[in-house]
Amino acid sequence: MSGLKHLIAEIHRRSLWQVLLIYVGGAWICYEIIDTITDRLALPEWLPALAIILFLIGLPVVLATAFVHEVAPPTVTPTEPSPLTEADAARIESEAAAVHLQTRRRHRFLTWRNAAATFVIVVAAWGVVATGWLLLGERAPEAVDPRKSIAVLPFENIGDVEENQAFTDGIHDDILTHLYKIGDLKAISRTSVMEYRDVQRNLKLIAEELGVATILEGGIQRSGNRVRINVQLIDAETDEHIWAEAYEEELTADNVFAIQVSIAERIASELRVLFLPEEQERIAARPTANLEAYEYYLRGRVALDFDTATGMLQRAVELDPNFAAAWADLARRRIYRSFFRMDTDLRDKGIEALNRAIDLAPDAFETYVARAAYHRQVTQDMDQALEQLRFAERLRPNDADLLATKAYDLQFAGQWDEALTTLEKAAELDPLNSGVAISLASANQRRGDFAEAERYFDRAIALDPSNPVAYDRKFRFLVRSLGDTTRAREFADQHPERSKPWQAALNYVRRDYGKALEFYLSEPMSQVHVNTPNWYIVKKIYQVKRVSTMRLRHRRRRPS
Repeated sequence: MSGLKHLIAEIHRRSLWQVLLIYVGGAWICYEIIDTITDRLALPEWLPALAIILFLIGLPVVLATAFVHEVAPPTVTPTEPSPLTEADAARIESEAAAVHLQTRRRHRFLTWRNAAATFVIVVAAWGVVATGWLLLGERAPEAVDPRKSIAVLPFENIGDVEENQAFTDGIHDDILTHLYKIGDLKAISRTSVMEYRDVQRNLKLIAEELGVATILEGGIQRSGNRVRINVQLIDAETDEHIWAEAYEEELTADNVFAIQVSIAERIASELRVLFLPEEQERIAARPTANLEAYEYYLRGRVALDFDTATGMLQRAVELDPNFAAAWADLARRRIYRSFFRMDTDLRDKGIEALNRAIDLAPDAFETYVARAAYHRQVTQDMDQALEQLRFAERLRPNDADLLATKAYDLQFAGQWDEALTTLEKAAELDPLNSGVAISLASANQRRGDFAEAERYFDRAIALDPSNPVAYDRKFRFLVRSLGDTTRAREFADQHPERSKPWQAALNYVRRDYGKALEFYLSEPMSQVHVNTPNWYIVKKIYQVKRVSTMRLRHRRRRPS
């Protein structure tokens, strides 16, 4: 029993409990950090376990260090005992206590030093292994946690008041935009989820089609100066409610933004996604304090018609001249349209709006996107356009529209591998977008993966049977890449309503220039352009006509 008491006394004297507690606490904090780093960098799942093993190996070293016996300083033993006075005895006792205290402090210092060194060595060893794997290891595709995925279905306009529909769509779009800012969350693009508006909803089937685990449904009722927003987060597999909430507030800009932020934060919490402080800060930012300006902005953002959209955005900046996002969207739309219309006045107005957005919010997502449009359409500097889009991507890593735009610019710049990777991510976030499928098909066609290219062409047609570009691109693929005029003819026969311009192309490929010209001469050029998005074919037919006309003139000039 006395031995146990002695051991406990030694443990206490040597500060073993404190050393053990701090070592274990530090190891736990480091493990949490390591687990987060492993998840964010897609490191192997065994790396956190390796950290635990290393900390366990270091633990005996720390404990053994605490039990190292002190080495007392050498003492000189007198040859003959001599009587001591009280003063001498007190002095000797004081000196012995001082030596003991100094020795104990030195021992404690060595104990903490060795414990800290052990801790640093463990963390450094783990860091070396992780860094070596990052630099030398063969990276597998990043695994996406299936639970961290969501589709926000179109919100119901409760009351079916027509003038409230744009407001409802805008709030839905804004909530999605907030979710795009969370890098650890897969949120399906608006383009894909809008396919489920006004249809009977089978949530499990929708989740399978979109590749998500959860669905957010909601409805908005606006009455006078009050707004009520109901939302419910549903586990698509079990059809069980994970979370539901009803918000009813006075209709002010601050209240509307607060509701959106609350919904985004609750979704992140329920799905246990990594929600970084900078992402929280971006989500909490208020674009404007003017509710009327915000409503016009919402309407302009979801409007498809150029004049309607720009009119709404112009009204938004008139109501709030400091509304940076509205200025940037207005600039982007004007610059795009001016390029296709060759309208310098509209281009100058777009540049003016862009400069205003840059003055107000140079580092905002919308400003970066507008800058990219300027470099793409005005200066023709694709490197600068891509740089701006990369800045924007850091702010919204899961915005499918942004990724599709970036992929387009990458293809234009000839960076096909990165374009393909970007498009694959865009397709995951926007699986029902036929335009993304067409771009994926073209990228694979360019890389020589014809089987994959044809699969995506067929997918694009299946997603949107009314899209003429999908049919035309597949026809071009069959003729130009595969050189299979038989299959191209069969494809044309399957789609007679679209095949007339293709007949000229087939005749051109088969060198039957007479029949190719026959089609060209029988149709006005404007009709050829309308029916044939394939400019290559139009150009070639034009060249055939030009060469044939020159030959005919040459023959007429020859003397008989």
